[in-house]
Amino acid sequence: MEAIYGEMEVESCYTLLELPSPKKKRKSKGSMESSDKPKKPRSAYLLYYFDVHQSVQQEHPDLPQSEINKCISDSWKRLNVADRGYYLERARMEKDGIDP
Repeated sequence: MEAIYGEMEVESCYTLLELPSPKKKRKSKGSMESSDKPKKPRSAYLLYYFDVHQSVQQEHPDLPQSEINKCISDSWKRLNVADRGYYLERARMEKDGIDP
């Protein structure tokens, strides 16, 4: 009996506190910080991807996006040197800040 009484006595000394949950900081879409930061230049592959994506999607409307991405990736790997050079040059110009 003493052991139970001792536990009840100890428990009665504690009070439960409700702590507020920490709030997450949200970035506003129109914040000044993001608009001042220059955009990262796109890679040659990304420029190629944007040029080719719509036509591949129209040719194969039934394919899921992952398969379309694979098709574009494969076609990039098979691209001849001249065509690949065109996208590499565009990427270099974008990196240097030259507007084509």
